[in-house]
Amino acid sequence: MLGIEQKKGDPHNLCGRLIVYAKIFPSASKNDSGPIPFTSMVKNGILAVKGEFKNNDNLKRFMQHEMGSSMDKGISDLIEHIKEQGGELPEGVDADAFRDRLEELSSMEIIPVPAKIVFYESETEILNEDADIYYIGEFSGMSQAHLCITSLPIFYQAKFREQTTLSEQKYINEILSQIETEDPVTAKVTGEFLPGKGNLNLFIGNLQELLDSRVIPYLLYQANDDAEFKTCITRFKDFMKPYPDQKDVLAIENSVSALRKNEHDSVERSRLELLCSKVSAMYHEKFELIPDIQKKLSSLGPSERQE
Repeated sequence: MLGIEQKKGDPHNLCGRLIVYAKIFPSASKNDSGPIPFTSMVKNGILAVKGEFKNNDNLKRFMQHEMGSSMDKGISDLIEHIKEQGGELPEGVDADAFRDRLEELSSMEIIPVPAKIVFYESETEILNEDADIYYIGEFSGMSQAHLCITSLPIFYQAKFREQTTLSEQKYINEILSQIETEDPVTAKVTGEFLPGKGNLNLFIGNLQELLDSRVIPYLLYQANDDAEFKTCITRFKDFMKPYPDQKDVLAIENSVSALRKNEHDSVERSRLELLCSKVSAMYHEKFELIPDIQKKLSSLGPSERQE
């Protein structure tokens, strides 16, 4: 469109980080005699801007932040209470108000972050950036280049906000669906292994508690035969698909398999506990805990199935 080329990224799944650049003909500097020093914005014939539009406090994280530790079990306790009371919300909680509040949170505005001029040595350096990258062409006039390069971030932000809104609406609908169907991923142990079809992206509770109280005990002791275990481990891996390091998920499977053969293996049990702590720390973005957990994992050596 209009000669704009997306060099990197997926237009249907914008990441929220933007770089726009143009190439400037050498003659443009000679013709730059206006009151704004456009030439000072160019380096090696490249005019570039960067914008950060990714809202770190998205709806899910906002809810977790606002509700604090209660968020880890608040929704699951609410849903559990609904089930215990035969489908009724707790006293004092209005269903319509609850729905309206979630809708209100979903419509919160993304705080605009203006794009800023950045300098690069080369086009190769630009393309190495982790961002959605757009090239808008070559220009002989600095003012035209500046107008184009500062306009695109406005359009980009609007598209990114639209994608974010649709994503958060889907998230809200999933929460409400969990309540209405009494089939939440966040529910307490009921004897059923990870009910529903949700995955980690839709989970809103304490992952460590889910693993310790439901997933691991079920895999170790309630999956009676190999066929049931295989079904449950497949469901667990589907649930964990959004997790960034799938090697940890495979390691959990290996440790559980080893403990099903020998439940007295203290080394493997320690490994499993540390792995659950690691994936939980990653999920809740408690990155400061990772180095110590990883050090303890390394001290245990490789598991038998990894050798």
